[in-house]
Amino acid sequence: MFADIGKNSYLCSMMKKLLLVVLVCLCGSGASAQGYRPYLTVGKESVKFQGGYSDLLDPGSAFKIGAGCYVPLINDVEFYIVPELSYSSFKFEDHDWIPRAQTFRYSQIHLPIVADYCIKFTDMVTLDLGTGPFVSYGFGKDAIDKGHMGHWNTGVALRASLRVYFLKVGFSYDIGLVDIRRYGTYDDSKERLSMLGLSFGICI
Repeated sequence: MFADIGKNSYLCSMMKKLLLVVLVCLCGSGASAQGYRPYLTVGKESVKFQGGYSDLLDPGSAFKIGAGCYVPLINDVEFYIVPELSYSSFKFEDHDWIPRAQTFRYSQIHLPIVADYCIKFTDMVTLDLGTGPFVSYGFGKDAIDKGHMGHWNTGVALRASLRVYFLKVGFSYDIGLVDIRRYGTYDDSKERLSMLGLSFGICI
């Protein structure tokens, strides 16, 4: 048991270090790569389980921190590929437990890769609209072992953001398409995990 706890703590630590490395690399790339626009972001997400026995689950909100980069596809055309690596964590209550509900913490490393179109109103004000796939890896010993959560999730990411000079306000909706609790008590549970978020960031 203690070995499993240590392994999970080590994995969480490594994921956070990976995110830190990405942040540093993106900061460096902003100064050297013409047309590339890295950014840092923090935000909050509303968590929602859908389908199956999702009425037995009561999720809270998630705090998120991440980094991404606008990668230009064609010169002089406002189309970009925007990968964003982020870490988020939330608690949820499972009311399927007797005699009382149990609370679990579930954390994720999240990677959407969005095709983004930028609408420039002025040189300082830009509206971004994008969509693309995402993949995420979840961890948390109790959430996996007792809360019946799976590790992997994938689906469709929808993005909209407003950039004013170097400031960025973004809206996100990640629609999960995977049965995230396929290891649950019921074989036909098929709950999906989706997240609606608001974030604030700085473009470097």
